[in-house]
Amino acid sequence: MRSNTKYKVKNIKKIIIVAGEESGDMYASNIINYFSERKDIIFYGMGSNRMKKTKAELLVDSSSLSVVGFFEIFKMYPKLLKALNTMKKSIHNINPDLLILIDYQEFNMKLAKYAKSKGIKVLFYISPQIWAWREKRIKNIKSCVDEMAVIFPFEEKYYKKHGLSSTYVGHPLVENNTYKKEYSKDNEYIGFFPGSRLNEVKKHIPIINEVINRIHKTNPEQRFIISNSENIDKKIYEKKFLNKDYVKIVTNENIYKTIDMCKVAVAASGTITLQIALKKIPMCVFYKLSNITYFIAKILVKTKFISLVNIVLEKNAVHEFIQGKATSENIESELNNLINNKSYRKEMITNFDLLERKLSNSSSKMTIYDLIESTL
Repeated sequence: MRSNTKYKVKNIKKIIIVAGEESGDMYASNIINYFSERKDIIFYGMGSNRMKKTKAELLVDSSSLSVVGFFEIFKMYPKLLKALNTMKKSIHNINPDLLILIDYQEFNMKLAKYAKSKGIKVLFYISPQIWAWREKRIKNIKSCVDEMAVIFPFEEKYYKKHGLSSTYVGHPLVENNTYKKEYSKDNEYIGFFPGSRLNEVKKHIPIINEVINRIHKTNPEQRFIISNSENIDKKIYEKKFLNKDYVKIVTNENIYKTIDMCKVAVAASGTITLQIALKKIPMCVFYKLSNITYFIAKILVKTKFISLVNIVLEKNAVHEFIQGKATSENIESELNNLINNKSYRKEMITNFDLLERKLSNSSSKMTIYDLIESTL
């Protein structure tokens, strides 16, 4: 623990940064590392594996707190409540100059409200997707968020239209061109990216296993790779894949190393779809929820697509297999099409080129780091 006397040093700025998802943990760590040489800034945070490797003082380990779904959240409620109370106490005791909240909407909005009641500045990075569902939340956001740092150009216009101070800071995935590096030339695997949350991985493993079994029967030489999140114990895969030497389970801190090993990919909806697209690997997207969560989502969600690739491109650039359509038959058929249909594959990669330009050719004049500096 850092000594409390440091809090009294003149001009020292204290920042609490909160990330509950794996992607948020990555973005938070990038921010902390960027300011790591600054002696006048102290970071405290809630995060997981990546944040643990930074100079920040970890207040809450969020490794087991990532969850998706309305019903699923109730199961996690005691853990989430404990983490929320710990963070509120930390905000009260540390009294930071700035609270940075990254995604993780429901949890972070509660912290934003609490921080605002204490007169603490709140910067929200990776904004709540109110343009997709539950638009009425804009009133709550306006009341407790000082600045919204958004990663898509259309979000800045949206928030400003509703009277909320917002700044487009560009997308973090393209800020340092990490995705452009070639990590592997052995790209003969069919890759599976089941997600970073334990409950979604449990839903997706049976589907992945069925797809692999179907393809292996007709093509026993084909190799498969499954990307495992750092937050999830590999043992969860052993029951299905332990005795299959043609299936490789990998845990890479740099996800692009795994993506580079794939000729095609199957990915759960999330940030990973953008990462695969930036590497120009043909893919399809799938997702399975509990029936009650899916039913509620169908009522509330306004967007036509669920994958970020399709949302940004505003068209069906990659096939989405959701809920009842997320079957081994459908996914196997799509994989065969991706592998064997050259014109189809070429069209998809052309769309990925367009996606890269949309994310890279930003009109942002300010980075997230600049915005943090100006907000302090």
